[in-house]
Amino acid sequence: VFLAIRGERVNGENYAASAIEKGAKLIVTENHIDNIPDEMQAVVPNVLDASIQMGANVRDTFDIDIIGVTGSMGKTTTKEFIYAAISPFAKTVKTLGNRNNELGMPKTIYGFTQDDRFAVLEMGMEALGDVHKLSLAARPKAAVITCIGISHLERLKTRDNILKAKLEIVDGMDENGVLVVNGDDEYLSKAVITHPANVYRYGIENTLADVVAKDIEAVGFTTTFTICDKLYGEIRCTIPTVGNHNVMNALCAYTVVSRMGFDAHTVAANLAGYTVSGQRQKLVHKSDILFIEDCYNAAPGSMKAAVDTMKIVATGRTIAVFGDMMELGEDEFALHRGVGEYAKEKGVDCMWTWGERAAHICAGFGEDAINFETKDQLGDYIIENIRPGDTIVFKASHSRRFEDIIEKVYNGLEK
Repeated sequence: VFLAIRGERVNGENYAASAIEKGAKLIVTENHIDNIPDEMQAVVPNVLDASIQMGANVRDTFDIDIIGVTGSMGKTTTKEFIYAAISPFAKTVKTLGNRNNELGMPKTIYGFTQDDRFAVLEMGMEALGDVHKLSLAARPKAAVITCIGISHLERLKTRDNILKAKLEIVDGMDENGVLVVNGDDEYLSKAVITHPANVYRYGIENTLADVVAKDIEAVGFTTTFTICDKLYGEIRCTIPTVGNHNVMNALCAYTVVSRMGFDAHTVAANLAGYTVSGQRQKLVHKSDILFIEDCYNAAPGSMKAAVDTMKIVATGRTIAVFGDMMELGEDEFALHRGVGEYAKEKGVDCMWTWGERAAHICAGFGEDAINFETKDQLGDYIIENIRPGDTIVFKASHSRRFEDIIEKVYNGLEK
């Protein structure tokens, strides 16, 4: 089946005939295509909605419990922690990368087999109604909301609207489902949620939450903490990563999987099997320098978390290589400046940036901050100025492609 999607620059309808030649049996299109036989095309009001419905049709053929994951930050890391927690119990599928939209989620569903018992699916959004459609298609048995951030303010205008959009994840759940939300989040902690019947909160600061982490200790590149569970008591837990934000992600995973009926002590132990996905706080040692690749995406909260992580693992000079954060709305310059101020307060030694918005990070940081005109200039400067013992973190919104800078630096160090 070929989905003829109309993009900003490319119209998929123009490739329909080629798709037929290559073996497609059906073209899904919003407009009748004259050079394609009528019986080989399905004309629909919206191709992306049709994609979701196709995913829903396939999902209905499987007896599988789905855990939906949404939130402004931490979706993919939380998904990986949930996978680590539940996959030892039975065969589990997870979203690959961040295939979390109208096209990506159905692609994951198409990979289901009759041996699979659980699936952990990310559900992303750009506007109100997006998560609603994905939830109706997936029909999750359980779901989590990691936080209500500001990444979508440019489109949704207020965080109340972002909260409303994220809560759509319950729309496909039945009354007996399990919903787990961040009890430290100022919006989720106060949200009145009447569906489903089983709602649980987790946190570090909110000691009234159902599940709380305390006695957090970072040792090297691992973190140990105590899970204080109102149902199951205290359980010591170790995860192979650092930062309180990752403790929260692990706590979220523990809460949802334990509330699905699995043994709490086993779930906590399973979290040690977490593995990093893509360029999310990936630690790389080269030339006696510690690189932290964390450039998949960026928001003010995750930028500050990247600073915290670097300060935990660093033993020498600390360098932040930051770029633009996108879709922050009218306060974007002030939010960038706040990141720079935070990095300075936490004792980061150098701030090197690229991007028009990122220049405001430098302004907030003050001395020892440089904003470069091009990524190549930034890459060259890094190669010339880093030295053994440094710890350097890369972070920017995905569209800024900071992986190009990382590749340039690695290649430069090998010469």
